[in-house]
Amino acid sequence: MRRFALAAALLMFSAATYAYEWPLGIPSDAKSQYFILEIGGKWPGRTVITKRTGADGTNYSKRFYDCLNGSMKYLGNGATLYDMARSKPDQDMAPVAPRSVADYVGREACKR
Repeated sequence: MRRFALAAALLMFSAATYAYEWPLGIPSDAKSQYFILEIGGKWPGRTVITKRTGADGTNYSKRFYDCLNGSMKYLGNGATLYDMARSKPDQDMAPVAPRSVADYVGREACKR
C-alpha cells in the first residue's frame, strides 16, 4: 500500500510539474526534438530538466549549470523521469562545448 501511495504521489507531482513542455531547437541534433520541462535554481546556478525524443526513443536529463563559468554536470539521466531521478549524478563539473546540446540547453537555462 505504501508503494502505491508513493507511486501515485510521484505520478501526480510529475503531471503537475511537467504540464508544459516548451520546444528547444538544437541544430547539432536536428533529427531529434528537445523540450524543456523545468528550469530551477537561482542564477548563476541553474538546473534544467529536458526531454529528448529521437529515433532511438525518449530520454530525460537533469543538468546543473554554473552560468558564470560556462560549466555543467548531469544530475540525472534516464528513459523515464523516474529513471532520471534514480540515476547517479556526475561528480565533477565540465566545460560546455560550443554548439553542443549542452550549450543550447544552457543558453536557455542561464537567460531566465
